[in-house]
Amino acid sequence: ENFFDNLADRFRRDHEENRRDERHLESEIEIAHAVNLSVDVSTPLKVVSVDFQPKLNAANHHCEKYKLVDIREGTPIIRRSGAFSLIVEFTKDIDLKKQHQLTFYFSFGASPNIHAGTQAMLLVSGKKLFDKNHEQWDIRLENQTGNKATVEVQVPSDAPVGVWNTTVEIRPRGTDTASGRHLLRLDTLLYILFNPWSKHDATFMEEEDKREEYVLADVGKIWQGSYPTARGRHWVFGQFDDVVLPACIIMLERSGLRPESRGDPIRVSRAITKIVNSNDDAGVVVGRWDGKYDDGTSPSGWTGSIKILEEYVRFHRPVKYGQCWVFAGVVNTVCRALGLPSRVVTNLNSAHDTNVSLTIDEYFGDDGKELDKDVAYDINAAGVNDSIWNFHVWNDVWMTRPDLPPGYGGWQAIDATPQETSDGVFQCGPASLEAVRRGQMELKYDVPFVLAEVNADVVRWKVDKEAEDGFKKLTSDKSHVGRQVLTKKIGPVDDGRIYEKDKEECTSDYKAPEGSREERVTLHAAARRSRAARHAFRFPSEAMEDVEFTIDDVERVPIGNDFSITVKAVNKSEVNRTVNIVMTAVSTYYTGAKAHDIARAEGKFILKPSETKTLSLPVTYKQYYHKLVEHALVKLVAICSVEETSFAWIGEDRFEVLKPRLKVELLSPCIAGKPLETRFSFTNPLPVTLTKCVLVVDGPGLTRPKTIPVKDVSAKGEMVYELKVYPTKEASCTLVATFNSRELFNLTGSSLVEVAPTES
Repeated sequence: ENFFDNLADRFRRDHEENRRDERHLESEIEIAHAVNLSVDVSTPLKVVSVDFQPKLNAANHHCEKYKLVDIREGTPIIRRSGAFSLIVEFTKDIDLKKQHQLTFYFSFGASPNIHAGTQAMLLVSGKKLFDKNHEQWDIRLENQTGNKATVEVQVPSDAPVGVWNTTVEIRPRGTDTASGRHLLRLDTLLYILFNPWSKHDATFMEEEDKREEYVLADVGKIWQGSYPTARGRHWVFGQFDDVVLPACIIMLERSGLRPESRGDPIRVSRAITKIVNSNDDAGVVVGRWDGKYDDGTSPSGWTGSIKILEEYVRFHRPVKYGQCWVFAGVVNTVCRALGLPSRVVTNLNSAHDTNVSLTIDEYFGDDGKELDKDVAYDINAAGVNDSIWNFHVWNDVWMTRPDLPPGYGGWQAIDATPQETSDGVFQCGPASLEAVRRGQMELKYDVPFVLAEVNADVVRWKVDKEAEDGFKKLTSDKSHVGRQVLTKKIGPVDDGRIYEKDKEECTSDYKAPEGSREERVTLHAAARRSRAARHAFRFPSEAMEDVEFTIDDVERVPIGNDFSITVKAVNKSEVNRTVNIVMTAVSTYYTGAKAHDIARAEGKFILKPSETKTLSLPVTYKQYYHKLVEHALVKLVAICSVEETSFAWIGEDRFEVLKPRLKVELLSPCIAGKPLETRFSFTNPLPVTLTKCVLVVDGPGLTRPKTIPVKDVSAKGEMVYELKVYPTKEASCTLVATFNSRELFNLTGSSLVEVAPTES
């Protein structure tokens, strides 16, 4: 636990000068109390202790789940725009209304300042009611008996979030001299968080079920895969773990966000996207997409955020490795820990637009084959680094937007995955979803990038020496990008063994229905605000399209099964047409980048008038198995051209080769304080032995993250592992597990666990 002490030391720089005398005095008081004696009246008046009543205040502020509240003497954790109570003990009886003056000083950051909102000086006047508005600090005397006084402190609705320091001063009334004055700087760290329960807070969320989900739920799901077969991956956010809040404070310190700005959820959320990736400032997670993870943990190896943040705090360096869902999972943990309502969203067929054209540009040569990027660069093609990710994961956070016109508050998109820079560093958002939906490109922050992710057109260009820019526009696909935007539905986590009932589509939050007049008008209005977009949208596609091509979608291929690419060509003209077709299958990373060639076939044939022909390319398990990479994603492409008309058509399909679910079973009654027996199992679908097997188990309230080496699993054999976990108190929990081996990886599973109270 030394790293917790090290963290506390960051905020105790000014706390040592009076400690020796105070400890001596406290010893005298303790001895006097132990023998039931009273302290001599000649004892100088000093503050002995301040009880922050962490459990009582936490319960009143919806913070009782934080483990820091329960461990050691208890850490006070409260929410702004509310009040908390303190009990102050003195060396002798006091009279705060007539004889003594009690003052509290609350300070935030290295250079606290009252005018900047990072310091407060509160004089206990004896009043019984608060009389200042919600944007101001206030204090009232709740009770005074003998040598103890109970006060209640009102925290402003815009107070900076993070760790505050407290100093208490007692002195005789009517004197400004140091005579009789005692100043006690407290070691206690006071955490103040955002307050979505308060209508005065910028993060206010009115519905209780939404607060339960987007602030208090510590386990959720992140959808991965291809449209329409994406599946939910369980993720332990674990925002109440005792390592998380200290990690959040370190992150905000390292982000460079000024202390006076840490009460603004707009700036805080933007800073979080910057510090969760490691690209600019030694942030939390190192991104890697090439499949080489030997010097760290594979992105698929994490079950949640706790272990990542623990490593970050303990070793003071970025953690290897993550991809988009890992960045989003950590962001969600940090936001919820700080009280900022947040959700994880997955965009299926997500565009990465590198030149703000609102298009994903693909270039083809005279022969109809796609140009390599190097070739496209040489002929000055724009947007050659554009790509379409099978899926991309980011976060939405909930807040008001006083910096924008009315109506743009609510959900805001933020993204910590380092893709493009914003204001010179890798950060993204918050982008108002309403601004994205309306195509308001000029509104802060990063609306054009998010708009392109969910609604860009895929534009295909062909080399044409006679064209003004060297290319002519072949086709434009208006519906491929942003096929679905998914998040977890409000309510319990579903284990997903049959059908995932906890999946919610939120595409309509980002754009109007695909192909509707509203959707097209929005995109074209946005395009008028971008020079690159105007260029792409002003060219019409070629019109001579009298041969119709379609490619059959491949939706579900269990790993170990064969599949095929099927293309149908229909001649709609009254003359013969000569058709060339090239069909390929490649494995891809989830970013859309090609990994390995799997299969290829090409052919040429004559289509008679009104004739239909179907061509198929079969792909066997032996052909594709060793070519798969993470997520087992496959891209099928058919490139077709008609010689007589120069018409070219490109069709593609992306799908995920499906893997078995990891089964999680409870073998004994679940009672707080007693061991719970669990079993993890699945059947190996492959005709090869699984080696270097690792099982990772996680579950807040049940166990901290555990990494368990597992013996080899034989071909077509069953993996079974039994484990005892130890629930600590009555609660509704989720046990999450992942399995990885050299031959088969990224298997996940979970089980809901209802922990009964301890038997009396």
